[in-house]
Amino acid sequence: MLDLSSPVWQQLHGPFGTAEAVPGLLQQLQDDYTKEIKDELYWEHLFHQDTIYSCTFAAVPYLSQLARQSDDPEVKLDVYVNCGIFLTNQLTVNSENLPAEFAHQNPPLAEELVQEIYTAYLSAVDHLGKLSEEIFRYARAAHKDDQEKRYILAADAAYRGDRAVAGILLTYSEGDEYMVGCPSCYEEMYIWPNENSPGMTAYSDDPVFNGKENGQAVTPSEIGSVRPEDSPLARLWQAAHTIKNGQLLEQLPYLCGHVSCPACGEALDIWPELFPL
Repeated sequence: MLDLSSPVWQQLHGPFGTAEAVPGLLQQLQDDYTKEIKDELYWEHLFHQDTIYSCTFAAVPYLSQLARQSDDPEVKLDVYVNCGIFLTNQLTVNSENLPAEFAHQNPPLAEELVQEIYTAYLSAVDHLGKLSEEIFRYARAAHKDDQEKRYILAADAAYRGDRAVAGILLTYSEGDEYMVGCPSCYEEMYIWPNENSPGMTAYSDDPVFNGKENGQAVTPSEIGSVRPEDSPLARLWQAAHTIKNGQLLEQLPYLCGHVSCPACGEALDIWPELFPL
């Protein structure tokens, strides 16, 4: 790990300039994991507008260590989820190339130093991923709600390499609306869970402003029929079952189902269209 006293922190970048404040915040967080300090560190220095920075890579090993050593399950959970969010938004993962987030360093860091920071980061991510079983047990025992469980599932997906799935879960974190584009006519549709019965319905216009007329019912698929190439979906189903996320278990058969586009009438599979470009 990059030593907290290293002058390199002053060269690393965050959203608003250098990362010279990050070591002090990490030290404070190690001493006392408070909301004020962690919010400042996470959202003002390590992650901003769905973007991580070179300083994020250097900070995550300390956060991983904190999570593994803490006796407080809420601290473990919070670090696990937030570092999962960071990982989901990394530009490249497990590539032969070094992270693109280091490309704008001015002056540039030596490649050997960047590699050292990145190697420590990847090791920290691996350690965090190994906490999944413990985090799942705690979430069930603590009766976390489905929305918090969705964030946990997103982090779990990111740690096991299914970052696109993690991105879907974070984008639609409340599970009350999904948006996809029709590959035939390119019109967007709004997919909403039905209010008073199981199922989901696709609308050509936002139901918030245009009501729920002329919707197309989504035809669910059996999760057991998921194709081998859709293994991320199968893994998500298993994880949702393990953590007992009732909302997602109810919605997934429809999210991997098909529907007739309410604009042009062509049939489409929903799941592939949920993935970000």
